[in-house]
Amino acid sequence: MIESFREALDGLGLTGKLITADMSACSAAGHMSDVTEIVPRSGCIEYIPALLDIVKRHNVSLLLPMTDLDIRSLARQKARFEELGCTVMVGNEKSIQICRNKSAFQEILSSAGLATIRTMTLDEFRSNPFYPCFVKPVRGSASVGVGLINNDQELRAHVATFGELLIVQEYVPGQEYTVDVFRGRDGTVHCAIPRLRMVIRSGEIEKGITIRNEQVIAETHKVAALLGDVWGVFCCQCRCEKDGSPRFFEINPRFGGGAPLSIAAHANLPRYVLQETLGLPIDTNIDFQENLMMLRYDQAVFTHEEHPETLPGFDSPVSK
Repeated sequence: MIESFREALDGLGLTGKLITADMSACSAAGHMSDVTEIVPRSGCIEYIPALLDIVKRHNVSLLLPMTDLDIRSLARQKARFEELGCTVMVGNEKSIQICRNKSAFQEILSSAGLATIRTMTLDEFRSNPFYPCFVKPVRGSASVGVGLINNDQELRAHVATFGELLIVQEYVPGQEYTVDVFRGRDGTVHCAIPRLRMVIRSGEIEKGITIRNEQVIAETHKVAALLGDVWGVFCCQCRCEKDGSPRFFEINPRFGGGAPLSIAAHANLPRYVLQETLGLPIDTNIDFQENLMMLRYDQAVFTHEEHPETLPGFDSPVSK
């Protein structure tokens, strides 16, 4: 993503720094950016002030959330960033709550007549259980707490591990798509690129391919119209039944982890974000490259660290 934004800046004839923020120096992305800043955990009261300080010191003009962890905080506080001349690629708090609360998102889809995956609270499920089913946290991230459940015993074990604040969905077999979308602040959807998720690791696509599924694209436009003032790049997820009809079950109001595949398929999402932020015409390319397959693998970044005792995992390994 850093390299894609660097290329987008160059392509528009712009100069500027790419700054990353993370909790420690153990960040590969931090060593790829022009500047890296250490910040507190996103749930801490010091987190937003730390970001505001970075904006002031570096004269930051655009802030992009890259995970789900701080989106609600940024939506709530985005006016403070705007006062400093910094645009945050995020909708208002109400719009973000709809996206982050999976039950609320399903209700909005159903009210608009869009096909959804049957969703209920854990208590509702217990009164009329069915298996197999899919469980996930009401507000989750990176597939933590997500699982396919086949019987009561598995459900009890899952609840014992992840708690009661879960939703239950019917299990729908079939193709699973993530659709990368760019939507302007005026509500115009400039592009929607479906990518088939073939292999998933830790909630992110490891192997995938772009597919021009016109039905998925058309339904994604309808979903986007329900999202209030959410703008910029976000992604929708759906499963397709045997007849090809998509049933949406999740939306992430930020860059998806597999967005580099859509970018490689000639949907220059970073360029569109920069153009929207600067008030420039958006030259989106809806004719993306079909059947472009992405095969991800681990790559190492090597760097010298003067004080290894300050790094997470020094005293005890960190499990992910």
